[in-house]
Amino acid sequence: MRGNLSESLTFTVPISLDAHALAERFRNKHRNPQKAKQVYLNTLAVFAVQFYLHCMGIKTSWQGSLSWNSLIQTLMDIADLEVIGFGKIECFTVLPNEQVIHILPEVSSDRIGYVAVQFEESLEEATLLGFVKTVPDSGELLLSRLSSLEDFLIHLNQLIDSKVWHKSAIKVEQPTHLSQWFMNIVDAGWQTIESLLNPQQSELVFRFRGTEHTLVHPENSTSSLQKGKLLDLGQDLKSQIIALVVGLLPVSREEINIGVKVYPTGGQIYLPEELELIVLDSAGIPVMQAIARNTKSIQLNFSSEIGERFSVKVALGNVSFTELFLT
Repeated sequence: MRGNLSESLTFTVPISLDAHALAERFRNKHRNPQKAKQVYLNTLAVFAVQFYLHCMGIKTSWQGSLSWNSLIQTLMDIADLEVIGFGKIECFTVLPNEQVIHILPEVSSDRIGYVAVQFEESLEEATLLGFVKTVPDSGELLLSRLSSLEDFLIHLNQLIDSKVWHKSAIKVEQPTHLSQWFMNIVDAGWQTIESLLNPQQSELVFRFRGTEHTLVHPENSTSSLQKGKLLDLGQDLKSQIIALVVGLLPVSREEINIGVKVYPTGGQIYLPEELELIVLDSAGIPVMQAIARNTKSIQLNFSSEIGERFSVKVALGNVSFTELFLT
């Protein structure tokens, strides 16, 4: 394979037969013709960016990216590529004669950069046109506003320097990436429900929009799952451990229904009196709240768009835990 760096600092990649075979494999998993075409082109775009970064000596993990997962492909128009240790790049498909890229909200955050990849009609080659650090609020990006690939490499080097500094100076809170749970990529501390609760408690039912949806057996459903973690809200050296459970149910390409629930553990039947469960928006403003009063569990349900941030706070007296999430 070869790559050509032109005077205008674009980079042309020949699309190999293996890349087309992979794109075809992903396409065949989608019955909708429009979605199948979208997935095919997204796959080739990610391939081209991965090839370029490999040539530049930058390590990536495509299989650790959401764009590798067929379920996520169905729910989202996504072409992300994980740069190992630094975050995700979004790879935008540009067709011949296009001058504007239309960017969906689901990929307009949580990216370290965005690369435009243009195809010619035969799909034998792809040209990396340039990149941007962030996308406009309007969701429309003019190709004329792209920075060069040289600037892209400078940006990545700055991230490397920044990460080294942050490691030595600051601990940055990282969100729990809920969409990655569908790929079996689960953040530390989150466990299966069976490992946290007794059999009676683990028969959980989350109610979404007036309907019941049982999430306890993810193997029986390709679209729903749940995870939990233990929190100690005890005071004065006395433990008070409860289980926080998060259930996910995708309802569209851009939206997921979310249920958050707290349970007693250690043989306790009821939650501690006055225990609070609070959902906060991306600005840290409480939007939902429930308080335990002689109850076995409390639950809050809401919907979240892909790429949206929110927090869940569990509090008892002057002790509290807050978990940051990215849908």
